[in-house]
Amino acid sequence: MKSKLFEERPKTARISDEKWVRVMPDSGEGYQLYDALQERNIGRILFDADDNWIYDGTALNIEEQEEVAGFISGNQKEMNDLIRDLYEKEH
Repeated sequence: MKSKLFEERPKTARISDEKWVRVMPDSGEGYQLYDALQERNIGRILFDADDNWIYDGTALNIEEQEEVAGFISGNQKEMNDLIRDLYEKEH
């Protein structure tokens, strides 16, 4: 899956109050992730033909991985709504 948001240009995703990730399309069906503050690669997000994603790395926790995948796929609003709904059900 290649996001139409990118058009092969890097973008920056905010995944928490303190963390920003540079997302760069690679030559395959994935995206390289780079932490500019720490100046290091932090893995890749890969997509299959059904738009399922997997994180290839160890630097991000599951919530951060979901934020980046949502940012790439354009489903960030839907993911934020789902997280808010789950939080409200718990409280």
